[in-house]
Amino acid sequence: MALDLTTLSPEARAAFIKDGERFSSEDTLAQANQTLNAYATHGAKLADYGFDPADATELQDARDGLIAAGVGREAKRTSKKIDTAAHSAAMRNGQGTRLRARSVLGGAKRTLLASGNIATVQKIEALLERDSVAADDAEGLAKQLDALKDMLKEQAIADAAKNRGGPKAVTDLGTDAQALRDAAKAKAEPRGTPAETELLDLLDGIIVSLARTAREAAEAAARELSEPAMATAFELSALYKRRAKKKGDEPTGGGGEGG
Repeated sequence: MALDLTTLSPEARAAFIKDGERFSSEDTLAQANQTLNAYATHGAKLADYGFDPADATELQDARDGLIAAGVGREAKRTSKKIDTAAHSAAMRNGQGTRLRARSVLGGAKRTLLASGNIATVQKIEALLERDSVAADDAEGLAKQLDALKDMLKEQAIADAAKNRGGPKAVTDLGTDAQALRDAAKAKAEPRGTPAETELLDLLDGIIVSLARTAREAAEAAARELSEPAMATAFELSALYKRRAKKKGDEPTGGGGEGG
């Protein structure tokens, strides 16, 4: 029968969600496709071993639910790659501007020291020491750029740095700090509503349960029918090749029951 999520008992729903939380939806989608492809070849032999056509239909419906939710969409993956590249470029540019601004401050400090402006020299030294190591996250680096920009805009320092790259550094620090924040925001994985996340976890859990059941049925049939290729076709390699949510050994049980 077709998958009807409204007929699941609260206990089954909770069990599926708990199991689904441990897996990436990209991985469960890949596993569903792999199991359904195997079923297209060997499915007729599995009904007597615990996995019947109704189970396969439920698996297909759960798989289609993930696709409808946007899981596996190529445009989404491409967008994420672009966002990641922009984030890397912003970090690289920001780090370069940070080093240049620190050098400009160093030059200004020498001029200020020569003129006896010790208080301002000490402020520069304190900032350079405090932020001696570049932050490795976008917001942290942006804050370091903000601090450098504010320091370079102080009148005495601005005067000392005006012919040492100070004005350009101030402009670039502001531009790069904003670019870092924009890139970090774009790169952040969009979060769905709690209901959307729960639905994905539920579908993930159902797919995992059905894929495990199909795997067990295939192993039993393969042994009795002397067809080892059948067991291989139903391996859970998409689920356990990489674990995006939680590491653990592949379970041997079949999991919860489908709706």
